[in-house]
Amino acid sequence: MGVYSTNIIAPKGNSGMTSVSSHNDDNTVSFSDIGFDFFYNGVNCRTTINSNGNSWLGFTGANEQLKINRRDAGADNIYYAKETVNDKPTFRIRWEGHQSYSTWGTLDLVWELILYNDGAMVLVIEKIPNTGTNAFENPTLGTTNLTLENNKSYAFVPQQDRGKAYTVQEGSYIQTNIKYLMVDGNDIKHWDTASSSYVKVAELPLAADKFQTYGDYSYRKERTGITSSAPSLKIWSPLAEMPAPKVTQTIKPKPIIVSMKDDISFSEAYIKDIMNAVITSDNIGSGIIAFIVSTDSGVSWKTCNGSSWVLVDITNIQDVKNKGMSVTILQGITEAQWTSLGISNKKIRFAWYMEVTSSTDILKLKQVRVNYNTN
Repeated sequence: MGVYSTNIIAPKGNSGMTSVSSHNDDNTVSFSDIGFDFFYNGVNCRTTINSNGNSWLGFTGANEQLKINRRDAGADNIYYAKETVNDKPTFRIRWEGHQSYSTWGTLDLVWELILYNDGAMVLVIEKIPNTGTNAFENPTLGTTNLTLENNKSYAFVPQQDRGKAYTVQEGSYIQTNIKYLMVDGNDIKHWDTASSSYVKVAELPLAADKFQTYGDYSYRKERTGITSSAPSLKIWSPLAEMPAPKVTQTIKPKPIIVSMKDDISFSEAYIKDIMNAVITSDNIGSGIIAFIVSTDSGVSWKTCNGSSWVLVDITNIQDVKNKGMSVTILQGITEAQWTSLGISNKKIRFAWYMEVTSSTDILKLKQVRVNYNTN
């Protein structure tokens, strides 16, 4: 991937471009082959990109997925050009027209779209009356409404593989020969695909020739092969000036078992037995929470398998995950089943296994409440 830049770029104009449509009112036209693979929402759109006289563009065919002042407009001309920027192929579309189909020759709606072979795009607005709809169908995120202005450019940069979850912001995009190396202590390492780990290729100091010889075109989230507790990701480009790239590392916590420090006591004489347990929690996504209980202050732990209480090894995290009770099962335990647990000493404590499988999961246990019957 390249890097986002706050720099506004200007339209290049139609000189040297190929026309695919003129005096286009409502017609949809296609670009047969843009010259490289371009992914949008997981689909290779190399031969499926369309545009229309009503000022919209479809990546996966005749679908209105990018709207620039979309209304009953008219395109005087629609052009394309296969170009090279920083030794990388690009495909540029230029749309020249007007906001109303009846005003041919009055160019008050003019824009260009540059496609990069890594899924990024830059929309360059030359003229826009803002009398129609500006919107982008953003894969996994839904519709992104756009605020577009004359003489501005906007970078669309995918945050997920194969053209998904785009950030859209005013500026541009630089795709260049960026390379990455990892500094692990005094060792310089790159990613070795054969061993799926970082391997040593040289020692400090680090210079341009090391990047040119060993540098990776993308950085890895894995740390296999890294021994230092504070490795350093190094980035190099032949450009004299380049915006500082931003690398965001998203992590998710390891699975954990949480145990109550103290017992819940219900030793009062008027309390007969446990009626039920009620859990209050937030679980958004695919998080896992599993409960176990103890009636001897944490010496031993048990779970209900539906018909009886069985022992669980709290020191074995997999045993707790596999045998622990879900919220539904725990809340469904009957009064008779609680009595069969053996709670004559009238105390109980809970422990629970928690795991999130994605960085976007939300898993919070807010309250464990035990309701009881009285004599």
